[in-house]
Amino acid sequence: MRRALVILAVFLLVTAALVAGVLASHWPFWARAWQWQMAADGWPAVLPGPTQVLRGGAVALPLHFDADPALPAIAAGATTRILLVAGADGRGGAWFAPGYNANSMVDGRGLATGLLTPIYGLLAARYPDLLDTAASTWIQRGRADPRGEITPRQLLWQLSGFRAGDFQPLNPASRWAQLVSGPDFERAALHWKQPWPAGSHFEESPVNSQLLAIQAARMTGMPYARLLEQQLWSQLAAADATALLDHPRGNIAAHCCLRATAADWLRLGLLLAARGRIGARQLLPAGFVDQIAIDSPVHSGYGLGYRLAEDAVAGRVLILETTGRKLVVAPAMRRAVLWIGTGPPPAKLQRLLGAETASSDDKLVTE
Repeated sequence: MRRALVILAVFLLVTAALVAGVLASHWPFWARAWQWQMAADGWPAVLPGPTQVLRGGAVALPLHFDADPALPAIAAGATTRILLVAGADGRGGAWFAPGYNANSMVDGRGLATGLLTPIYGLLAARYPDLLDTAASTWIQRGRADPRGEITPRQLLWQLSGFRAGDFQPLNPASRWAQLVSGPDFERAALHWKQPWPAGSHFEESPVNSQLLAIQAARMTGMPYARLLEQQLWSQLAAADATALLDHPRGNIAAHCCLRATAADWLRLGLLLAARGRIGARQLLPAGFVDQIAIDSPVHSGYGLGYRLAEDAVAGRVLILETTGRKLVVAPAMRRAVLWIGTGPPPAKLQRLLGAETASSDDKLVTE
């Protein structure tokens, strides 16, 4: 009897040690996963773990915000924290809840996906057939796999054939949980199951953005974070941003979790509103913004990374929306609107796009 008790005690000690070892080795995952699990609106206020700074630049469009009597009435209809509207020359209006301003750091949440579209516009200038080139051209492991036939255009159109699935933050076997908590964003994305052939089924899935980031990195031979910083963020943004890493010296999340100033999130919209120009500079290839606004053949109302809508005054608009965040761009009016808050955005937000159009793109206004 005593011998059996000793064996049982040793077994329990070994089991406890193994469990403790597993928990310790995966502690970064569990720390983040718990924050996702407990987030009231699905997005944690803070995510622990390593991050990487993306440097802004000295060539960003200066912004100048004046008092706009139309903004308080629109902001009052929702739990608004920040409401910004501007034209392609950088002049516009702003409304802020107490404690907020244009330089407040904002977790863009799903707005981070909107950076991939201009990145691929820049890459397409170097590789003209890039948007319709199979991923297997750049990702070796995809050459004997149907997933290797997916193109960047299909990923941007959300036609990859990948399901989003149910988000189970505390399930370490869930690819989606691994994609938001680590420990390896790339491995989670490359092992995502594909139930439908590419191009046949529309479904917004977070893996699409991460796969676009992986392909861009393989093409250029540099990490996506460095590519994003050098080619876009330092050209577009005035301030530094902070991106979430899967592990130290690892990859950043491309589908979420980029903290940047509200002003710089608006600048993303103004880049598209100005059809790829920043002031007098043509950053994106001419005509690329028009490609963004073309409906996918499977799901009308969705373009290259942005939802599409028709407005009676502003014409065709590009929309990037996630929980508590909305960026609306009207290239025809050369204006963009950014809303930050909680709950649903104001119903009359798009009315701000119909205001008087901005003046010449070449005019720079001191912030």
